[in-house]
Amino acid sequence: MDTGRKANREANETTLQYKTRHDALLVEELNDDKLRRLLEFVSRLEKTPPGAAELQRRNKLFGECKRIEGETSGEFFARLRHWLDKSITPKKPRRHASRQAGD
Repeated sequence: MDTGRKANREANETTLQYKTRHDALLVEELNDDKLRRLLEFVSRLEKTPPGAAELQRRNKLFGECKRIEGETSGEFFARLRHWLDKSITPKKPRRHASRQAGD
């Protein structure tokens, strides 16, 4: 086996995985833009009666979703998106509760 070729191939793979500083800035700008659009959506949602009620229910069930100090735009976007996507379906009441209690 030619170890020189293997070393070159591994070095090339490492180089291809490396993000340039410019690429990292582009990703961060994209994340900032996605977060800005999501926050605008939430702001518009708050201005409608059904939207405001929905956000209040989410705050009551899951707690407020505020940006944590030091959190990147991408991290906050993902957490806010998850918070908005969580299902609020009401839990079904237990059937025949008196029978389950041992009565």
